Amino acid sequence: MTALITATSGIGSTTALLTLSPYEAEYESRNIVVDLLGGGIAVSLVTPRPSSGTFEFLYSTEDEARAGALLHMAESSFVLDDSDRPGVNIEYVVKDGGRVRLRLDPDTLVLWVLAVDYQEL
Repeated sequence: MTALITATSGIGSTTALLTLSPYEAEYESRNIVVDLLGGGIAVSLVTPRPSSGTFEFLYSTEDEARAGALLHMAESSFVLDDSDRPGVNIEYVVKDGGRVRLRLDPDTLVLWVLAVDYQEL
């Protein structure tokens, strides 16, 4: 029941208690649709981008959660290895314009949640 997050730059790793649900991934279309002068359309089909979304990781202490946040602020890509959900194991970066957010879990008022906007590589 752990999620190991490793920076590919070699600066370190962090271990969250788990990756919180709901897990959601988006796949952005890159198809190009152009209106033709005489009517109708022309379409260029392009493979979608890899998934993007937001991961939420649960930590047992504030220090561990802050270390996870600092790790995600580094110039690096990251590898997620979740022992409970192998389908979420990906290499990712913090999404362009994305955020790294840290908050006290409102349900427990003891655990910490780290939210990371990601772009799969």
